[in-house]
Amino acid sequence: MFAFCAGLSLSIMPAAVRAQAEPYKTFDTRPVITEGPYLVALSDNAVSVVWMTDAPSHAKVRLSNGAEVREIEPQVDGLVPVGLRHVVTLTGLAPGTRYAYEAIATRVVKLKPYWPDKGLSTSSPVAAFTTFSASQPRASFSVVTDTHEDTARIGRLLKLVDWVGTDALVHLGDAFNWVDSEEQIFGKWLRPTIAAMGPGRPLLYARGNHELRGAFARQLSGYVPTPEGSFYYSRAIGPVHLLVLDTAEDKPDDTNVYAQLNRTQPYREAELAWLRTQVGSDPHFAHAPFRVVAMHQGDWGALPDRGAAWTALANHAGIDLVLAGHQHVFSYEPPDKVHGYHQLTLGQDQLAHVDATERLLTVSVITDQGAPVYTLKIPASHPSSPESLP
Repeated sequence: MFAFCAGLSLSIMPAAVRAQAEPYKTFDTRPVITEGPYLVALSDNAVSVVWMTDAPSHAKVRLSNGAEVREIEPQVDGLVPVGLRHVVTLTGLAPGTRYAYEAIATRVVKLKPYWPDKGLSTSSPVAAFTTFSASQPRASFSVVTDTHEDTARIGRLLKLVDWVGTDALVHLGDAFNWVDSEEQIFGKWLRPTIAAMGPGRPLLYARGNHELRGAFARQLSGYVPTPEGSFYYSRAIGPVHLLVLDTAEDKPDDTNVYAQLNRTQPYREAELAWLRTQVGSDPHFAHAPFRVVAMHQGDWGALPDRGAAWTALANHAGIDLVLAGHQHVFSYEPPDKVHGYHQLTLGQDQLAHVDATERLLTVSVITDQGAPVYTLKIPASHPSSPESLP
């Protein structure tokens, strides 16, 4: 009986035999997509797709480049994840390519040890995105910071974004006062942000110091994941090499308010080592007309040397521009004897638009009412790749 069944094609098996080949029950129940899908940390070859459902489900993404369709289903230690939050990281993408995608969730009614009970599938509407490319002629992204759970502020700022002409939304951190729950993450930040940018524009996020605080802070990365698995990463966007950094807390680890639960110093040391490698060996960084850092704290965060090693590395590596927040008010510092880069700190109720070609990088800052604040123009002036790093 078993040998006979093993040799049959499922398409010609009698119904009774097929029932034995698929012994789990399937119920007429579908999950509902309650949040998303949305894109996080898009690069030239990868992106993370995130969405939520109202019932436990397993998930996959159906992806098409116009010529072929494939389905990507995650696994963790050999098991397909089942839950309410779904993260599917798409890798092996082609640079500068438009993809259509659907987020698909299939209901899991009861996760029994054998023959779990299943339900039916739900798909999101088809959406599209285009991967970054090192060779694209222009880079364009919009920047906000320190929205601090103010959904009206988010709405005002994001209404001013030209989404058609924007490659990505960059958030420089402190989306929260502290992080206590999943509902807070969506209700006070991601939900209004996703409503504005839609399923086809990616979010690039630099963690703020307030995101290290609260009972749910340790779960935050699951809602803004990156293909690299860290809060710091780099992106090759045509003429711009973008470094998204994590400046962590604004006070030392031994500050009593943290009750000895912070270990940001070794974390920052590892990040600095990564940054040395990035600026010392990445071919796009070496030849990009513009090298830009996006981070929360303009002074590099709470560091024993007050950020001297970071400033020295940025100077030697030829960083052109640092975009930061944290201070809640606008400021601009031109290159000087301490730092050789332009440093622009964005105010809390302001939007910056960065546009770069091979010859010119322009940052235009406006208020949440659309009034101009400042325009910075930086001409390309890079020497060859840095050689020995400090």
